[in-house]
Amino acid sequence: MEHLPLPKPPKSCIFRLVPNSQVHVSKANNASEVYDLEGAYWEFELELTNVREDDALALDAFLAKLRGQVGKFTLHDYRRPQTNLTATATINGANQDGNLLNVRGMPVNQTYAPAGSRIQIGLGETAELKVLTEDVVVNSHGHAELIFESPVRSIPGDSTPVYFNNPYGVFRLADNKQGLADAQVKDGLVTSWKIKGREAF
Repeated sequence: MEHLPLPKPPKSCIFRLVPNSQVHVSKANNASEVYDLEGAYWEFELELTNVREDDALALDAFLAKLRGQVGKFTLHDYRRPQTNLTATATINGANQDGNLLNVRGMPVNQTYAPAGSRIQIGLGETAELKVLTEDVVVNSHGHAELIFESPVRSIPGDSTPVYFNNPYGVFRLADNKQGLADAQVKDGLVTSWKIKGREAF
């Protein structure tokens, strides 16, 4: 599966996790009832600026190849490359579920990654992107607990890799009307081009 082939880093990158919660407000007394449902997803909006139109054509061709929302691609949060976090952990034990996973193979005796960092569980089309909600504290054996949102959608097997460096998720376009035709172009230069998508699962 290919990474979205941007011709240059985006000028802006909005990247958020959207919970699947619903609120019902009573018309009788305005009391509210909140439902915490499964199915949280990531969404993004990238803006490219000052790109030569010739250089933008490869990205436009890639978007056309996706056939709108049919195709999938990988993408990471350009604001959080986490290039300093080079360790790759592995799942320590089978049948782990929810939003806590035990891992091994981490650098020992340290707080490795702060809350708010991203992690990628697995590879390829089944990869899941998560956000840590607690610091990752590693013991003297290289073991740690990863506590994150949203909960895993499929149970990872023992030894499944967990990545901290440039972690990605699997996405599709937000709609079928995206491409270079919607960009602002002047004198052969793409001055503004926004691309939107949401997690695919």
